[in-house]
Amino acid sequence: MNTDFKEIENSALNLNKRDKARLADKLLQSIHGRIDPDIEQAWIDEVQKRKESLKSGEASLHSASDVLSEVRKRLQQ
Repeated sequence: MNTDFKEIENSALNLNKRDKARLADKLLQSIHGRIDPDIEQAWIDEVQKRKESLKSGEASLHSASDVLSEVRKRLQQ
């Protein structure tokens, strides 16, 4: 690993959470290209819908281990 990379890595790791997230977003965009704003908005809308569903009690959360256990039981039937 070259020294420049190490310096950049150390600087990035010392950023606050918000700046780390912004940097990560920029780096991912440089690899994958820009996200379609319509798709991004659709995901934001879906997250909000699910959040409200949880708040209202319409939906509930289950642990991964419980879900996997239930799936295994159903597959064995």
